[in-house]
Amino acid sequence: MAFSTDVGARLDTLDRQQVALTEALRAMLEGHWLGAPPSLEAFLYAQDPTLQGSIGPRAVSRVSDQPPSKPSFMVNFDPNTPMAPQETSWTCSVCALNWVLRATQVAPNHTRDQGLNEIGTPDNVNATWGLMDGAGSQLRRVYSSYGLNTSQAWLSFDEVYAAAGQTTGQMSGGGWYHWVAIRGRDGANLLIANSAPGYKNVRDTLSRDDFNRLGPFSVVLLVP
Repeated sequence: MAFSTDVGARLDTLDRQQVALTEALRAMLEGHWLGAPPSLEAFLYAQDPTLQGSIGPRAVSRVSDQPPSKPSFMVNFDPNTPMAPQETSWTCSVCALNWVLRATQVAPNHTRDQGLNEIGTPDNVNATWGLMDGAGSQLRRVYSSYGLNTSQAWLSFDEVYAAAGQTTGQMSGGGWYHWVAIRGRDGANLLIANSAPGYKNVRDTLSRDDFNRLGPFSVVLLVP
């Protein structure tokens, strides 16, 4: 039985790798070599974090392949911005929003009370249900009020990993019922800003196993 379980796990890993490699080939053929996903660089990094730094301008032979400049919201991004623990059980989405706005310096003096009012309580976030819309439409509305563009999708671990480090945002797991912000990458894991460290055995990093255990994940990302 142990052998069968091991073989099954390896087959699942191979399936994920095959999907990512297929997407990497597609990105390469479409000319998306470097930068945020969907690029060849992003999908290769997602497969093997040790490759980070091995792809860069010196390896690029065409002008069109030069990496894009950082989006304006990432120029002053500080992934080490502190995340204070949430004071109530239902404001995780507010805390993550507040962290993103402060960490990007879009609104460096933004407060959680301000975020609560911007999202809208009790209609859009309240003590009974937390954030009412799991897809994050109200979060996107608030970001838009600061001149930020966003995307939302239910993403895989590899897709979030590829985006982390290129941009930031916030995400919530359906099996977690908890919003966190995206700091970047920590080896093979996602580095997160978590206002409830320890909740369901997750603190500052989210592994692939944690992601699968607590998903599916709705992800709101800042985009150029």
